[in-house]
Amino acid sequence: MGESTHRQVVIDGMTHREDKIVFIGAGNMATRLALAMREAGCNVCQIYSRTIDSARQLAMRLGEHASYTNSVADITADADLYIFSLSDSALPDVIAQMKPNNALWVHTAGSMPMDVFANKCERYGVLYPMQTVNKERDIEWNEVPIFVEASNEQDTQYITSLAQRLSKRVKCSTSQQRQALHLAAVFACNFSNHMYAIAESLLQQQGLDFDVMKFLIRETERKAETISPKQGQTGPAVRNDVNVMNKHLALLGDTPEGELYRLISESIQRYKKEQ
Repeated sequence: MGESTHRQVVIDGMTHREDKIVFIGAGNMATRLALAMREAGCNVCQIYSRTIDSARQLAMRLGEHASYTNSVADITADADLYIFSLSDSALPDVIAQMKPNNALWVHTAGSMPMDVFANKCERYGVLYPMQTVNKERDIEWNEVPIFVEASNEQDTQYITSLAQRLSKRVKCSTSQQRQALHLAAVFACNFSNHMYAIAESLLQQQGLDFDVMKFLIRETERKAETISPKQGQTGPAVRNDVNVMNKHLALLGDTPEGELYRLISESIQRYKKEQ
């Protein structure tokens, strides 16, 4: 598990020292991002994870040049970039344990401000891919929006250049803008997926398969790509079809899903009035 040395690369006939990148974390985002960076030719030299098995598994997928550890004290001190890809609850604690150095520290969180690093290091920033990820599911990184921010202009350019090796959709954003992006993503992705889970449960109760919903879901997604979601809203709530809504509420009965149906219907109607 020893430390890797800086690799040398030849660009336009000139030899350059390649930056060393350490990933702090080995979860879903860390895994997909580290693998994407390796594919883009980056030198991901070490993986840290709280559990040694997670660190080892990701390091093995990266190749023989990547070391791994589950000890913050053993994280290599001579890297150029440290990418913290951790849960919001774990991030401050791990940052507090890190030894200060002159490298650039960035995190990948949508909801954490950039200055979570402010009292620990001088160079810091954010590289936030706005995408739902799974360790074992490939991602078309070229289309993923990546939002960057840094404590100075030079590092902003550095993170931007690194992100552009992965995606053609790289933008600068403030911490406040990124928090809004993350909140919007929760509604658009996490909450909508939970709606799918409720729909699947309702269908299963009647011996029906969720596959019957998939064409409807795809059409809804395609419509959202061409017109405003407000304009594309359909269904009983936007039509104020009280008879249908009452039938649905009767089917749901006194359940959390019934209350959720009522609240979402009221929200749809409120948005309709604002158009």
